[in-house]
Amino acid sequence: MSLLSGLLDHMPPAIADADSTNLRRRPEPRPRLVLANPVERTPRLIISPHVSAATATPEWRHARDEYLNHIMACRSCHAPNGRHCTAGAHLRASYDNTPMEAHP
Repeated sequence: MSLLSGLLDHMPPAIADADSTNLRRRPEPRPRLVLANPVERTPRLIISPHVSAATATPEWRHARDEYLNHIMACRSCHAPNGRHCTAGAHLRASYDNTPMEAHP
């Protein structure tokens, strides 16, 4: 028997009138909230099923690659703050103005 278990044997329970069977009972389940009427949401307008860089136009990918290659190497450009050098500003404008999807 350890020294700690000997000390705990002489301590009263933490909860008055509590025995080991009361402590092991599961609490009653909480009531759940359920919406009486389901909320109807209007569907979003989806132009194409999936738009990503893989399905983008070659022009958009070229403009993106030129811009990203520039800002990764240029010490004057800081994209999170929107700070660009002259060349970076032109590449960003070209990237922004190039359409990602080919419209028929």
